[in-house]
Amino acid sequence: MKGLSRQLRAGMKHVFHAESVLAVIVLLVLAYLTIPPLFVMFWKSFVSGISLSLHFSFSGYRSIMHNGLSSTVVQTLEFALGSTIITLVVGSVIAWSTIRTDAAMRWLGYVVAFLGFAVPGLVNIIGWIILFGNGNGVGDLWLRNLLGFHLAINIETLPGMIVMEGLLNVPVVFFLLIGPLRSFNASFEEAAQVYGGRSTTVMRKITIPLLKPVLLSAVILIAIRAIQGFEIPVLLGVPARTSIFTEEIYQSIHSSLIPDYSVASAFGVILVVGLVVLLLLETRFTRGIKRFEVISGRGNLDRTIRLGRFRWFPTIANLLILIFFLLPCLYVVVASFQKRIGASLKASSFTLGNYKTLLHTSGFMTAIRDTIEVALGAAIATALLTLLASWVSVRGKGRLSRIVNFMANIPLVIPGIVMGFGFLLFYLYSPVPLFGTILAIGIAFVAMFVPYGIRYIRPALIGISGELEEAARISGASGRHVLFKIVLPLVKSSVTGTSLYVFFTSFRELAMASILVTAATPLLSTMLLDQLVNGDLNVVSALGALIFAVSALVGLLAFRFIGFQRVSPAPVSAGNAP
Repeated sequence: MKGLSRQLRAGMKHVFHAESVLAVIVLLVLAYLTIPPLFVMFWKSFVSGISLSLHFSFSGYRSIMHNGLSSTVVQTLEFALGSTIITLVVGSVIAWSTIRTDAAMRWLGYVVAFLGFAVPGLVNIIGWIILFGNGNGVGDLWLRNLLGFHLAINIETLPGMIVMEGLLNVPVVFFLLIGPLRSFNASFEEAAQVYGGRSTTVMRKITIPLLKPVLLSAVILIAIRAIQGFEIPVLLGVPARTSIFTEEIYQSIHSSLIPDYSVASAFGVILVVGLVVLLLLETRFTRGIKRFEVISGRGNLDRTIRLGRFRWFPTIANLLILIFFLLPCLYVVVASFQKRIGASLKASSFTLGNYKTLLHTSGFMTAIRDTIEVALGAAIATALLTLLASWVSVRGKGRLSRIVNFMANIPLVIPGIVMGFGFLLFYLYSPVPLFGTILAIGIAFVAMFVPYGIRYIRPALIGISGELEEAARISGASGRHVLFKIVLPLVKSSVTGTSLYVFFTSFRELAMASILVTAATPLLSTMLLDQLVNGDLNVVSALGALIFAVSALVGLLAFRFIGFQRVSPAPVSAGNAP
């Protein structure tokens, strides 16, 4: 019996040693993906010229100070604050009306949210540019013929950018709020109304304070996403002559044949520091989250609020946002078959010539091959790495597991264009010849998507008891068998969801790709941007329709694997309409 006990202890010691080795390997991989690009960018911000020397200077920072850093900061804050307000208000109203009210066709809230994720933001923006760009788009022509006068709607302005960014991020707030709203105990609201509180007072005094942690977290997250935004500042901000941080980084790299990397690095360092401050603020605001916990010895009271004659208002709002997501993309599809953008919808105006031109465009087939290779490689590598990192951070003990979790989340506050620029500098000055290769782009994509994979897989692992793994180890299973024979089948849906999310997001990623691609390694997203800059809207429409079709298809597959809970009928109490 003692011999058996010694064997078990020896076997467990061997397993835990193997897990420690795995944790160190995962940590080194994560460190490679995050530290070198940021370190080289920080170093380059103090070194002028092409080389990476030890002669430090502040020329990059002085240059952006002299060229209007204050204006860039103010416009970036205006853009982030305005879009955050729109996102928070619209997303909260849709989530609240979908979960807590008897609004007509409540399921439309889920449709809007899922379409917002599935529809490529790049194609959506290009569609709106064709419809209402420069105040003289196809949509303006339609409205002039319908109304008899010219409205001159122009989205290529700072207000237009704010509205576009705000509406595109609505699904994020929706999915952040549906969980807390579903688990919300409405007995406090019921008690307040019994004592004569009006619905607006109950909302202001009871509902919003109890949701304060998640609302504050949503505000910070949306502000970070807005500051990190790339497509809208570049596609709409450049024509509008605005000055947004991500736009300035892109312009400083691409505005001349000999780019000034020190200026772009200085912009990147300032932007990362600002985002880290926002993340620290979120941590501080949500530190006392237990103050908002509700202790109850009975099940939550399910209280659905009657909207009365206003129950169709949320439906109309959902339909309008649905139009916002679908109209530009569908018009891009229609325009891809037209001989001339804005032509009448007669049969004679349609053609397949745009797709034939696209097929014969230089680099198109290479872009398809490279995009599929990068997307597949990034999806598989991200799923595997985040599975290992999540397992180490959840099942591991001590400081090493916490460091792994921290390292995996660092890229979350780094904009794609900044991360891409950091990898560009790292590859340029690294002795390993990776610059200009598909592998380099794939590695950078994995680094960017690791935090999102962690957020898919880690919660699933937390919900699985470690007793199953412990029993397998006692039975003699190795760490590899425990991970791939027990853990992986239990979190299969989360791993599959991560892979699909990374694949269809990589397929349309532009911020990082615009920095790392070369003439030898084009991607479909950067090819779309190049064609838009060249002004060939017919080819742009054909390529945009292709990206939209693939993204929609893969998005449907992702939702099939991830799944979603439909709105179930709930008992309606006699609450007053707000």
